[in-house]
Amino acid sequence: MPDLAVPWGADELKISLPAHWQFQQVASASLRPAGADWLDRLAVAMNRPCAGEPLGKLLSARRAGRIVIIVEDATRHSPLEQILKTVMREIRHAGVADDQVEIFFAAGMHPPLTPDQAAEKLGPLSRQVRWRCNPWQRKDPYVCVGSVGKLAVEVDRGVATADLRIIVSSVSPHLQAGFGGGYKMLFPGCASLETIRGLHRLSLGRSARQLVGTDSQSNPMRATIDAAGQLVDAHAGGSFCVGYILDDNNLPSQIAAGEVTAAQQMLAKQCSAACGVVCGPPADVVITSAHPRDLDLWQCFKCIPNTLWAARPNGVIIALARSEAGLGGMNVPRWPLSAAWSRRLVRLLGPEALASLLMRLIPQLAGDAAFFVRLALQTLYRNTVFMVSPALHEVSLVFPGVEIFATVGEAVTAAEAVLGKGPQRVIVFPSGGITFPVLAKGSQAAPPQ
Repeated sequence: MPDLAVPWGADELKISLPAHWQFQQVASASLRPAGADWLDRLAVAMNRPCAGEPLGKLLSARRAGRIVIIVEDATRHSPLEQILKTVMREIRHAGVADDQVEIFFAAGMHPPLTPDQAAEKLGPLSRQVRWRCNPWQRKDPYVCVGSVGKLAVEVDRGVATADLRIIVSSVSPHLQAGFGGGYKMLFPGCASLETIRGLHRLSLGRSARQLVGTDSQSNPMRATIDAAGQLVDAHAGGSFCVGYILDDNNLPSQIAAGEVTAAQQMLAKQCSAACGVVCGPPADVVITSAHPRDLDLWQCFKCIPNTLWAARPNGVIIALARSEAGLGGMNVPRWPLSAAWSRRLVRLLGPEALASLLMRLIPQLAGDAAFFVRLALQTLYRNTVFMVSPALHEVSLVFPGVEIFATVGEAVTAAEAVLGKGPQRVIVFPSGGITFPVLAKGSQAAPPQ
């Protein structure tokens, strides 16, 4: 079997498989290149929005007001410095002074950026305007703008009371919300800890299903996000979206600006066409690279639920996780069982019974990590998961239920021990961090035996 190379930071990682294994499919995204004129198209989009008023008009009406630019944190790869130069040009042209502007990193519960990280993201702008990160570890900075169902929408007070919020973000597949971008930057990006916890609980289900790639009509989390965003806008000021889809070089390819929901939904449809890959029969082995969401362990894990449904029940998933930043703030619990015994325990008790037991034994999980615990248990019940990460293997990381290897070859050997020495059908996702399978009807329903 010929070798295959997948992106690995600035380099490539070669995948060598046994000769009797068969590449069934290489499931790559079909992203349009940005082109040299993307900055010009960005400027045009802000003044010819897909819905709502142009950014310049909104700014002119708020010349004496306070402007908050809401941006992605270090886990995303947008060319933010260049994008914000164009946004700031509009702001300054409207007569808004720099001291009326604040940049807010919509980090949710991610670690806050250091000054050096902020300078790397913003360039000279980090010294010209104020910036800060979501202060989720404190309660006092938030204001409740209303409720969506039983969920109180608590958003950072400075963001919620701004005269204009300019939301700058990419749109890509998201394992819970279907697609990112839009009001998701406010909620959970700028939300309190309790609100973030409540939002995550909305995606809980007793049976596993693919959420990535779904729209607001079938995704309760996305529907709640959009409703919460409308509450923020009704509370004070208004919001304007500058959204885009990144190409393989992390440059804005498709661009849409204007009213937040309209711009996000337009880009989500385009993202679905580019990042949703029609897959054939579920494979025996799925090899999924976390690229380009491979900064830390938390981000790397997302490639597993993104591509899970391309594997058959009882098949093997091999996740390739560069994890340059290590654990990325993830608190990995001490776990006495090996990965193999952990999987046996999940199979014996079932994911729902084991999840309920863990919630009782570790009460804080019910608030902080209930969705992720259930998702992990449902995944381990359905499939064996191996991870290839030289960085994490070097520090001897032990993660419940997932064995970590230094090389692809070691993971392949372990997969053969599970599946046997016969031929195996393989689907490879070179960019599993932003790609998801589009499956034939009924492909998600088959339980493991």
